Amino acid sequence: MSDGDGRREGRQRARTDFRFDDARLCFAFAGTLADRGKDVQVERLAGPEDLSRWGVESGCTTVAPSCGEAELEGARRLREAIQRIGVALAEGTVADHEDVAVINRAAAEPTSVPALSADAESVRWDGDGVAAVLSMVARDLIELCGSEQRTRVRICGNPDCGTPFVDTSRAGARRWCSMKTCGALVKKRAYRAKAK
Repeated sequence: MSDGDGRREGRQRARTDFRFDDARLCFAFAGTLADRGKDVQVERLAGPEDLSRWGVESGCTTVAPSCGEAELEGARRLREAIQRIGVALAEGTVADHEDVAVINRAAAEPTSVPALSADAESVRWDGDGVAAVLSMVARDLIELCGSEQRTRVRICGNPDCGTPFVDTSRAGARRWCSMKTCGALVKKRAYRAKAK
């Protein structure tokens, strides 16, 4: 089980833990490939079980959907299409037609459906597995593209990261995908360099 920061309870966050803090659903999914600016990236969707776990930790479903290698490969294609469209939004360029087609195919699948418990105190999500989770992710990107927030998409200022994010700050001057991760890391590096 994880807390709101994607950290497993009772331990420090590992490089392979999912990140949800300060992120839209679609860009949290893009962040499942970490360290895009480095020679060696960190693949957080290393196996089908990781994709199932992401579905639960993201809040898209309450029951881990079954997943195979084919679904995992499809999810990675969707992730990379989201990443490239996020970069296009940040740079003010036109998105690739094939990436748009990947997003639209995923969004066309039925999503998970919320169901209120009998006592109206909790919600569970019922859906058709991984396709429903990925549909929610794709639809989140589509919603972003159709909103005024599309002009506030930025790429993280940590050169090792490269994850898109939506700058929701009033001044429009946010530089990091998350202050808790990339912002703190870059500031720590700058402090150490200055101390030397």
